[in-house]
Amino acid sequence: MSESSVSPFKHPKPFYLLFSVEMWERFGYYGMQALLVLFMVTKLGFSDDLADTTFSAFAALVYAFICLGGYVGDKILGNRRTMFFGAVVLAVGYGLLGIDCDRFLYPALGIIIAGNGLFKANPSALVSKLYEKGDSRVDGAFTLYYMAINIGSFAAMSLCPVIQKMYGWNAGFLVCFIGMGIAIGNYIIFRSILDPIGSEADFKPLSVRNLGLTLLGTIFVAFISALLLKHLVVAHELLYVAVLVVAGLFIREIYRAEPHERSNLIICLILMVEAVVFFALYQQMPTSLNLFAARNVHLSIFGIPVQAASFQALNPFWIMVISPFLAMLYTKLDKSGKDLSLPGKFALGMIMCCASFLTLALVARYRADAAGYVSGNWLVLSYCFQSIGELLVSGLGLAMVSRLTPERSMGFMMGAWFMFQSVAMVLGGYIATLASVPNGGIHATKSLVIYGDLFMRIGLVTGAIALVMTLFVPVLKKYIRE
Repeated sequence: MSESSVSPFKHPKPFYLLFSVEMWERFGYYGMQALLVLFMVTKLGFSDDLADTTFSAFAALVYAFICLGGYVGDKILGNRRTMFFGAVVLAVGYGLLGIDCDRFLYPALGIIIAGNGLFKANPSALVSKLYEKGDSRVDGAFTLYYMAINIGSFAAMSLCPVIQKMYGWNAGFLVCFIGMGIAIGNYIIFRSILDPIGSEADFKPLSVRNLGLTLLGTIFVAFISALLLKHLVVAHELLYVAVLVVAGLFIREIYRAEPHERSNLIICLILMVEAVVFFALYQQMPTSLNLFAARNVHLSIFGIPVQAASFQALNPFWIMVISPFLAMLYTKLDKSGKDLSLPGKFALGMIMCCASFLTLALVARYRADAAGYVSGNWLVLSYCFQSIGELLVSGLGLAMVSRLTPERSMGFMMGAWFMFQSVAMVLGGYIATLASVPNGGIHATKSLVIYGDLFMRIGLVTGAIALVMTLFVPVLKKYIRE
Protein backbone atom coordinates (compact mmCIF):
# COMPACT_ATOMS: atom_id res chain seq x y z
CA MET A 1 0.00 0.00 0.00
CA SER A 2 3.01 2.25 0.09
CA GLU A 3 3.31 4.97 -2.51
CA SER A 4 6.49 6.50 -3.76
CA SER A 5 5.39 10.06 -3.30
CA VAL A 6 6.28 11.70 -0.02
CA SER A 7 3.75 14.48 -0.36
CA PRO A 8 2.14 15.01 3.06
CA PHE A 9 -1.29 15.27 1.39
CA LYS A 10 -1.08 12.30 -1.00
CA HIS A 11 -2.35 9.13 0.62
CA PRO A 12 -4.17 5.93 -0.41
CA LYS A 13 -7.91 6.29 -1.09
CA PRO A 14 -9.01 4.36 2.03
CA PHE A 15 -7.29 7.03 4.14
CA TYR A 16 -9.81 9.66 3.08
CA LEU A 17 -12.85 7.51 3.90
CA LEU A 18 -11.40 6.74 7.35
CA PHE A 19 -10.69 10.46 7.72
CA SER A 20 -14.36 11.25 7.04
CA VAL A 21 -15.81 8.54 9.29
CA GLU A 22 -13.53 9.56 12.16
CA MET A 23 -14.45 13.22 11.68
CA TRP A 24 -18.19 12.64 12.04
CA GLU A 25 -17.81 10.18 14.89
CA ARG A 26 -15.77 12.74 16.81
CA PHE A 27 -18.42 15.35 16.00
CA GLY A 28 -20.84 13.29 18.06
CA TYR A 29 -18.46 12.62 20.94
CA TYR A 30 -17.08 16.12 21.40
CA GLY A 31 -20.46 17.75 21.02
CA MET A 32 -21.58 15.70 24.00
CA GLN A 33 -18.34 16.45 25.88
CA ALA A 34 -18.79 20.21 25.44
CA LEU A 35 -22.15 20.09 27.20
CA LEU A 36 -21.86 17.30 29.74
CA VAL A 37 -20.15 18.91 32.76
CA LEU A 38 -22.16 22.14 32.48
CA PHE A 39 -25.33 20.03 32.12
CA MET A 40 -24.52 18.17 35.33
CA VAL A 41 -23.73 21.35 37.27
CA THR A 42 -26.42 23.73 35.98
CA LYS A 43 -29.31 21.38 35.13
CA LEU A 44 -28.88 18.42 37.49
CA GLY A 45 -27.41 20.38 40.41
CA PHE A 46 -24.22 18.30 40.73
CA SER A 47 -21.39 19.77 42.80
CA ASP A 48 -18.18 20.61 40.94
CA ASP A 49 -16.49 17.62 42.57
CA LEU A 50 -19.23 15.20 41.52
CA ALA A 51 -19.48 16.58 37.98
CA ASP A 52 -15.69 16.52 37.47
CA THR A 53 -15.23 13.02 38.85
CA THR A 54 -18.29 11.63 37.06
CA PHE A 55 -17.15 13.00 33.73
CA SER A 56 -13.59 11.82 34.35
CA ALA A 57 -14.80 8.32 35.24
CA PHE A 58 -16.91 8.32 32.07
CA ALA A 59 -13.93 9.44 29.96
CA ALA A 60 -11.69 6.86 31.65
CA LEU A 61 -14.16 4.05 30.92
CA VAL A 62 -14.42 5.28 27.34
CA TYR A 63 -10.68 4.76 26.95
CA ALA A 64 -10.49 1.63 29.11
CA PHE A 65 -12.61 -0.50 26.80
CA ILE A 66 -10.82 0.58 23.62
CA CYS A 67 -8.24 -2.12 24.22
CA LEU A 68 -11.02 -4.74 24.22
CA GLY A 69 -12.44 -3.26 21.02
CA GLY A 70 -9.00 -3.49 19.44
CA TYR A 71 -8.88 -7.19 20.29
CA VAL A 72 -12.36 -7.75 18.82
CA GLY A 73 -11.20 -5.98 15.67
CA ASP A 74 -7.97 -7.98 15.43
CA LYS A 75 -9.20 -11.45 16.29
CA ILE A 76 -13.01 -11.78 16.30
CA LEU A 77 -15.03 -9.59 13.90
CA GLY A 78 -12.35 -7.68 12.01
CA ASN A 79 -11.36 -4.02 12.15
CA ARG A 80 -13.91 -2.88 9.56
CA ARG A 81 -16.90 -4.71 11.04
CA THR A 82 -16.06 -3.73 14.61
CA MET A 83 -15.73 -0.08 13.62
CA PHE A 84 -19.18 -0.12 11.98
CA PHE A 85 -20.84 -1.97 14.87
CA GLY A 86 -19.34 0.51 17.34
CA ALA A 87 -20.69 3.42 15.31
CA VAL A 88 -24.23 2.01 15.46
CA VAL A 89 -23.99 1.51 19.23
CA LEU A 90 -22.76 5.09 19.66
CA ALA A 91 -25.72 6.38 17.67
CA VAL A 92 -28.09 4.61 20.08
CA GLY A 93 -26.39 6.29 23.06
CA TYR A 94 -26.55 9.78 21.58
CA GLY A 95 -30.13 9.16 20.52
CA LEU A 96 -31.13 8.42 24.14
CA LEU A 97 -29.53 11.67 25.30
CA GLY A 98 -31.39 13.54 22.57
CA ILE A 99 -34.73 12.02 23.61
CA ASP A 100 -34.46 12.73 27.36
CA CYS A 101 -31.03 13.54 28.77
CA ASP A 102 -32.34 13.87 32.35
CA ARG A 103 -33.99 10.47 32.42
CA PHE A 104 -31.53 8.46 30.32
CA LEU A 105 -28.21 10.06 31.37
CA TYR A 106 -26.56 7.00 32.92
CA PRO A 107 -27.88 4.36 30.47
CA ALA A 108 -26.89 6.59 27.54
CA LEU A 109 -23.39 7.16 28.89
CA GLY A 110 -22.99 3.40 29.44
CA ILE A 111 -23.98 2.70 25.83
CA ILE A 112 -21.62 5.43 24.57
CA ILE A 113 -18.77 3.86 26.56
CA ALA A 114 -19.46 0.46 24.97
CA GLY A 115 -19.79 1.90 21.46
CA ASN A 116 -16.66 3.97 21.73
CA GLY A 117 -14.75 0.95 23.01
CA LEU A 118 -15.70 -0.98 19.89
CA PHE A 119 -15.07 1.89 17.50
CA LYS A 120 -12.05 3.86 18.58
CA ALA A 121 -9.02 1.61 18.03
CA ASN A 122 -10.11 0.20 14.69
CA PRO A 123 -10.02 3.19 12.30
CA SER A 124 -6.50 4.06 13.47
CA ALA A 125 -5.47 0.40 13.12
CA LEU A 126 -6.79 0.45 9.54
CA VAL A 127 -4.85 3.64 8.80
CA SER A 128 -1.67 2.00 10.08
CA LYS A 129 -2.17 -0.90 7.63
CA LEU A 130 -2.02 1.50 4.67
CA TYR A 131 1.71 2.11 5.10
CA GLU A 132 4.72 -0.14 5.17
CA LYS A 133 7.26 0.08 7.97
CA GLY A 134 9.60 3.00 7.36
CA ASP A 135 7.18 4.90 5.09
CA SER A 136 8.04 8.58 5.61
CA ARG A 137 4.37 9.56 5.27
CA VAL A 138 3.28 7.89 8.50
CA ASP A 139 3.81 10.89 10.81
CA GLY A 140 2.17 13.20 8.29
CA ALA A 141 -0.73 10.77 7.75
CA PHE A 142 -1.52 10.49 11.44
CA THR A 143 -1.17 14.25 11.88
CA LEU A 144 -3.74 14.81 9.12
CA TYR A 145 -5.88 12.00 10.53
CA TYR A 146 -5.75 13.78 13.86
CA MET A 147 -6.97 16.89 12.07
CA ALA A 148 -10.11 14.94 11.08
CA ILE A 149 -10.85 14.45 14.77
CA ASN A 150 -10.56 18.15 15.33
CA ILE A 151 -12.63 19.26 12.35
CA GLY A 152 -15.48 17.23 13.83
CA SER A 153 -14.90 18.43 17.38
CA PHE A 154 -14.59 22.09 16.33
CA ALA A 155 -17.90 21.98 14.47
CA ALA A 156 -19.65 20.20 17.35
CA MET A 157 -18.23 22.37 20.15
CA SER A 158 -19.18 25.49 18.22
CA LEU A 159 -22.66 24.30 17.27
CA CYS A 160 -23.97 22.22 20.17
CA PRO A 161 -23.75 24.96 22.88
CA VAL A 162 -25.62 27.35 20.56
CA ILE A 163 -28.34 24.79 19.82
CA GLN A 164 -28.57 24.01 23.54
CA LYS A 165 -28.94 27.71 24.39
CA MET A 166 -31.69 28.18 21.81
CA TYR A 167 -33.66 24.93 22.09
CA GLY A 168 -32.64 23.18 25.33
CA TRP A 169 -30.38 20.37 26.48
CA ASN A 170 -32.11 17.56 24.59
CA ALA A 171 -31.69 19.42 21.30
CA GLY A 172 -28.01 20.04 22.02
CA PHE A 173 -27.40 16.34 22.52
CA LEU A 174 -29.57 15.39 19.53
CA VAL A 175 -27.07 17.14 17.26
CA CYS A 176 -24.53 14.50 18.35
CA PHE A 177 -26.87 11.75 17.15
CA ILE A 178 -27.14 13.44 13.75
CA GLY A 179 -23.35 13.48 13.44
CA MET A 180 -23.18 9.76 14.11
CA GLY A 181 -25.87 9.14 11.55
CA ILE A 182 -23.79 10.89 8.90
CA ALA A 183 -20.72 8.79 9.85
CA ILE A 184 -22.73 5.56 9.49
CA GLY A 185 -24.26 6.61 6.18
CA ASN A 186 -20.87 7.63 4.80
CA TYR A 187 -19.38 4.26 5.66
CA ILE A 188 -22.28 2.28 4.16
CA ILE A 189 -22.09 4.15 0.85
CA PHE A 190 -18.32 3.97 0.38
CA ARG A 191 -17.39 0.84 2.36
CA SER A 192 -16.04 -0.99 -0.71
CA ILE A 193 -13.05 1.37 -0.71
CA LEU A 194 -11.84 -0.38 2.45
CA ASP A 195 -12.07 -3.90 1.00
CA PRO A 196 -8.30 -4.29 0.43
CA ILE A 197 -7.37 -3.59 4.06
CA GLY A 198 -8.27 -4.99 7.43
CA SER A 199 -7.24 -7.52 10.02
CA GLU A 200 -7.17 -11.23 9.23
CA ALA A 201 -10.69 -11.61 10.66
CA ASP A 202 -12.04 -9.09 8.09
CA PHE A 203 -11.23 -11.48 5.25
CA LYS A 204 -13.07 -14.43 6.79
CA PRO A 205 -16.85 -15.00 6.53
CA LEU A 206 -18.79 -13.29 9.30
CA SER A 207 -19.39 -15.72 12.17
CA VAL A 208 -22.92 -15.41 13.59
CA ARG A 209 -21.61 -16.88 16.83
CA ASN A 210 -18.88 -14.24 17.12
CA LEU A 211 -21.34 -11.47 16.29
CA GLY A 212 -23.75 -12.73 18.95
CA LEU A 213 -21.01 -12.92 21.56
CA THR A 214 -19.88 -9.40 20.69
CA LEU A 215 -23.45 -8.13 21.03
CA LEU A 216 -23.84 -9.78 24.44
CA GLY A 217 -20.48 -8.36 25.52
CA THR A 218 -21.53 -4.89 24.37
CA ILE A 219 -24.75 -5.06 26.40
CA PHE A 220 -22.79 -6.24 29.43
CA VAL A 221 -20.20 -3.45 29.12
CA ALA A 222 -22.94 -0.82 28.71
CA PHE A 223 -24.82 -2.08 31.77
CA ILE A 224 -21.74 -2.35 33.98
CA SER A 225 -20.46 1.07 32.87
CA ALA A 226 -23.76 2.77 33.68
CA LEU A 227 -23.70 1.11 37.09
CA LEU A 228 -20.08 2.11 37.76
CA LEU A 229 -20.81 5.76 36.99
CA LYS A 230 -23.09 5.73 40.01
CA HIS A 231 -20.35 4.15 42.15
CA LEU A 232 -17.26 6.17 41.28
CA VAL A 233 -14.90 4.73 43.90
CA VAL A 234 -15.47 1.21 42.56
CA ALA A 235 -15.11 2.48 38.98
CA HIS A 236 -11.72 4.01 39.72
CA GLU A 237 -10.45 0.90 41.50
CA LEU A 238 -11.48 -1.35 38.63
CA LEU A 239 -9.79 0.98 36.15
CA TYR A 240 -6.54 0.79 38.06
CA VAL A 241 -6.74 -3.01 38.03
CA ALA A 242 -7.50 -3.01 34.30
CA VAL A 243 -4.53 -0.79 33.56
CA LEU A 244 -2.26 -3.08 35.55
CA VAL A 245 -3.54 -6.05 33.52
CA VAL A 246 -2.91 -4.25 30.23
CA ALA A 247 0.54 -3.18 31.43
CA GLY A 248 1.25 -6.82 32.30
CA LEU A 249 0.13 -7.96 28.84
CA PHE A 250 2.29 -5.24 27.32
CA ILE A 251 5.32 -6.47 29.26
CA ARG A 252 4.54 -10.01 28.11
CA GLU A 253 4.58 -8.74 24.52
CA ILE A 254 8.03 -7.26 25.19
CA TYR A 255 9.36 -10.60 26.45
CA ARG A 256 7.81 -12.50 23.54
CA ALA A 257 9.07 -10.06 20.91
CA GLU A 258 11.97 -10.74 18.59
CA PRO A 259 15.25 -9.16 19.77
CA HIS A 260 15.11 -6.44 17.09
CA GLU A 261 11.54 -5.52 18.20
CA ARG A 262 12.16 -5.41 21.95
CA SER A 263 13.85 -2.01 22.31
CA ASN A 264 11.09 -0.32 20.29
CA LEU A 265 8.40 -1.82 22.52
CA ILE A 266 10.22 -0.69 25.67
CA ILE A 267 10.48 2.87 24.30
CA CYS A 268 6.81 2.72 23.29
CA LEU A 269 5.89 1.81 26.89
CA ILE A 270 8.01 4.67 28.28
CA LEU A 271 6.38 7.20 25.94
CA MET A 272 2.92 5.92 26.87
CA VAL A 273 3.69 6.55 30.54
CA GLU A 274 4.90 10.06 29.66
CA ALA A 275 1.66 10.64 27.77
CA VAL A 276 -0.36 9.86 30.92
CA VAL A 277 0.87 13.14 32.38
CA PHE A 278 -0.16 15.07 29.29
CA PHE A 279 -3.66 13.58 29.15
CA ALA A 280 -4.31 14.23 32.82
CA LEU A 281 -3.82 17.91 31.97
CA TYR A 282 -5.77 17.61 28.71
CA GLN A 283 -8.70 16.48 30.86
CA GLN A 284 -8.88 19.99 32.33
CA MET A 285 -10.52 21.30 29.15
CA PRO A 286 -13.98 19.79 29.73
CA THR A 287 -13.70 20.15 33.52
CA SER A 288 -11.79 22.94 35.32
CA LEU A 289 -11.14 25.03 32.18
CA ASN A 290 -14.77 24.69 31.12
CA LEU A 291 -16.02 25.90 34.51
CA PHE A 292 -13.34 28.63 34.61
CA ALA A 293 -14.67 29.94 31.29
CA ALA A 294 -18.23 29.93 32.66
CA ARG A 295 -17.30 31.77 35.87
CA ASN A 296 -14.31 34.01 35.18
CA VAL A 297 -14.05 34.75 31.46
CA HIS A 298 -15.81 37.43 29.42
CA LEU A 299 -17.88 35.48 26.90
CA SER A 300 -16.41 36.90 23.72
CA ILE A 301 -13.39 36.36 21.47
CA PHE A 302 -12.14 39.51 19.70
CA GLY A 303 -15.58 41.02 20.16
CA ILE A 304 -17.50 37.98 18.90
CA PRO A 305 -19.94 36.60 21.53
CA VAL A 306 -19.52 32.90 22.39
CA GLN A 307 -21.03 30.42 24.82
CA ALA A 308 -18.83 29.34 27.74
CA ALA A 309 -18.71 25.73 26.51
CA SER A 310 -17.62 26.88 23.05
CA PHE A 311 -14.23 28.05 24.31
CA GLN A 312 -13.32 24.36 24.08
CA ALA A 313 -13.63 24.73 20.30
CA LEU A 314 -10.41 26.76 20.38
CA ASN A 315 -8.54 23.48 20.82
CA PRO A 316 -9.71 21.86 17.57
CA PHE A 317 -9.52 25.25 15.82
CA TRP A 318 -5.79 25.45 16.48
CA ILE A 319 -5.34 21.78 15.60
CA MET A 320 -6.86 22.43 12.18
CA VAL A 321 -4.70 25.50 11.62
CA ILE A 322 -1.43 23.93 12.76
CA SER A 323 -1.79 20.31 11.52
CA PRO A 324 -1.08 20.92 7.80
CA PHE A 325 2.03 22.95 8.62
CA LEU A 326 3.33 20.25 10.96
CA ALA A 327 2.64 17.56 8.37
CA MET A 328 4.67 19.49 5.77
CA LEU A 329 7.39 20.24 8.32
CA TYR A 330 7.75 16.56 9.26
CA THR A 331 8.10 15.62 5.59
CA LYS A 332 10.64 18.37 4.92
CA LEU A 333 12.72 17.53 7.99
CA ASP A 334 12.57 13.82 7.17
CA LYS A 335 13.92 14.45 3.66
CA SER A 336 16.73 16.57 5.09
CA GLY A 337 17.51 14.03 7.83
CA LYS A 338 16.92 16.58 10.59
CA ASP A 339 13.53 15.41 11.92
CA LEU A 340 13.02 15.41 15.69
CA SER A 341 12.81 11.96 17.25
CA LEU A 342 9.54 10.76 18.80
CA PRO A 343 10.93 11.24 22.34
CA GLY A 344 11.98 14.76 21.36
CA LYS A 345 8.52 15.59 20.05
CA PHE A 346 6.90 14.25 23.23
CA ALA A 347 9.18 16.40 25.40
CA LEU A 348 8.47 19.50 23.30
CA GLY A 349 4.76 18.77 23.61
CA MET A 350 5.03 18.79 27.38
CA ILE A 351 6.84 22.15 27.26
CA MET A 352 3.94 23.57 25.26
CA CYS A 353 1.49 22.24 27.85
CA CYS A 354 3.49 23.96 30.59
CA ALA A 355 3.31 27.25 28.66
CA SER A 356 -0.46 26.89 28.29
CA PHE A 357 -1.18 26.68 32.01
CA LEU A 358 1.41 29.24 33.06
CA THR A 359 -0.22 31.68 30.63
CA LEU A 360 -3.59 31.26 32.36
CA ALA A 361 -2.01 31.46 35.82
CA LEU A 362 -0.28 34.75 35.04
CA VAL A 363 -3.38 36.16 33.35
CA ALA A 364 -5.52 35.27 36.38
CA ARG A 365 -3.02 36.99 38.66
CA TYR A 366 -2.15 40.11 36.66
CA ARG A 367 -4.70 40.72 33.88
CA ALA A 368 -8.13 40.25 35.54
CA ASP A 369 -10.49 43.16 35.98
CA ALA A 370 -11.84 44.32 39.35
CA ALA A 371 -14.89 42.04 38.99
CA GLY A 372 -12.72 38.92 38.68
CA TYR A 373 -13.02 38.36 34.92
CA VAL A 374 -10.36 37.97 32.24
CA SER A 375 -10.58 38.52 28.49
CA GLY A 376 -11.55 35.52 26.42
CA ASN A 377 -8.71 36.46 24.05
CA TRP A 378 -6.18 35.05 26.52
CA LEU A 379 -7.76 31.62 26.17
CA VAL A 380 -6.97 31.81 22.45
CA LEU A 381 -3.25 31.94 23.30
CA SER A 382 -3.47 29.32 26.03
CA TYR A 383 -5.33 26.87 23.81
CA CYS A 384 -2.78 27.50 21.05
CA PHE A 385 0.05 26.26 23.29
CA GLN A 386 -2.06 23.34 24.47
CA SER A 387 -2.98 22.36 20.92
CA ILE A 388 0.63 22.34 19.72
CA GLY A 389 1.43 20.09 22.67
CA GLU A 390 -1.50 17.85 21.80
CA LEU A 391 -0.33 17.42 18.22
CA LEU A 392 3.14 16.49 19.41
CA VAL A 393 1.92 13.98 22.00
CA SER A 394 -1.58 12.72 21.22
CA GLY A 395 -1.42 13.40 17.49
CA LEU A 396 1.79 11.40 17.15
CA GLY A 397 0.84 8.77 19.71
CA LEU A 398 -0.92 6.70 17.07
CA ALA A 399 2.02 7.11 14.69
CA MET A 400 4.33 6.03 17.52
CA VAL A 401 2.37 2.81 18.02
CA SER A 402 2.30 2.22 14.27
CA ARG A 403 6.06 2.70 13.93
CA LEU A 404 7.28 0.92 17.05
CA THR A 405 5.06 -2.16 17.35
CA PRO A 406 4.75 -5.34 15.23
CA GLU A 407 1.74 -5.50 12.90
CA ARG A 408 0.53 -8.80 14.43
CA SER A 409 -0.46 -6.99 17.66
CA MET A 410 -1.33 -3.57 16.24
CA GLY A 411 -4.94 -3.56 17.47
CA PHE A 412 -3.95 -4.48 21.02
CA MET A 413 -1.19 -1.87 21.10
CA MET A 414 -3.54 0.81 19.80
CA GLY A 415 -5.94 -0.21 22.56
CA ALA A 416 -3.15 -0.13 25.14
CA TRP A 417 -2.34 3.44 24.10
CA PHE A 418 -5.92 4.42 24.88
CA MET A 419 -6.00 2.31 28.04
CA PHE A 420 -3.13 4.29 29.53
CA GLN A 421 -5.14 7.40 28.74
CA SER A 422 -7.96 6.07 30.94
CA VAL A 423 -5.72 6.41 34.00
CA ALA A 424 -4.90 9.93 32.89
CA MET A 425 -8.62 10.76 32.77
CA VAL A 426 -9.08 9.66 36.39
CA LEU A 427 -6.03 11.65 37.48
CA GLY A 428 -7.32 14.62 35.51
CA GLY A 429 -10.60 14.47 37.40
CA TYR A 430 -8.79 14.54 40.72
CA ILE A 431 -6.72 17.52 39.57
CA ALA A 432 -9.87 19.37 38.51
CA THR A 433 -11.44 18.90 41.94
CA LEU A 434 -8.61 21.00 43.41
CA ALA A 435 -10.39 24.00 41.90
CA SER A 436 -13.93 23.05 42.96
CA VAL A 437 -16.22 25.93 43.87
CA PRO A 438 -18.70 25.35 46.73
CA ASN A 439 -22.33 24.61 45.91
CA GLY A 440 -24.25 27.82 45.48
CA GLY A 441 -21.21 29.54 43.99
CA ILE A 442 -18.90 32.30 45.18
CA HIS A 443 -17.93 35.73 43.89
CA ALA A 444 -15.86 35.73 40.71
CA THR A 445 -12.90 37.35 42.46
CA LYS A 446 -12.64 34.34 44.79
CA SER A 447 -13.09 31.67 42.12
CA LEU A 448 -10.42 33.47 40.08
CA VAL A 449 -7.90 32.91 42.87
CA ILE A 450 -8.85 29.21 43.10
CA TYR A 451 -8.41 28.62 39.38
CA GLY A 452 -5.26 30.74 39.16
CA ASP A 453 -3.59 28.74 41.93
CA LEU A 454 -4.48 25.45 40.24
CA PHE A 455 -3.13 26.57 36.87
CA MET A 456 0.11 27.81 38.45
CA ARG A 457 0.68 24.48 40.20
CA ILE A 458 -0.04 22.57 37.02
CA GLY A 459 2.33 24.76 35.01
CA LEU A 460 5.24 24.42 37.45
CA VAL A 461 4.91 20.64 37.86
CA THR A 462 4.53 20.17 34.11
CA GLY A 463 7.65 22.27 33.50
CA ALA A 464 9.68 20.06 35.84
CA ILE A 465 8.43 16.90 34.09
CA ALA A 466 9.21 18.41 30.69
CA LEU A 467 12.77 19.10 31.81
CA VAL A 468 13.29 15.48 32.87
CA MET A 469 11.80 14.21 29.60
CA THR A 470 14.12 16.48 27.62
CA LEU A 471 17.19 15.18 29.44
CA PHE A 472 16.31 11.58 28.54
CA VAL A 473 15.63 12.25 24.85
CA PRO A 474 19.17 11.31 23.67
CA VAL A 475 19.04 8.02 25.59
CA LEU A 476 15.68 6.96 24.13
CA LYS A 477 16.58 8.13 20.64
CA LYS A 478 19.68 5.96 20.66
CA TYR A 479 17.72 2.71 21.04
CA ILE A 480 14.88 3.31 18.53
CA ARG A 481 15.01 0.83 15.64
CA GLU A 482 13.13 1.87 12.50
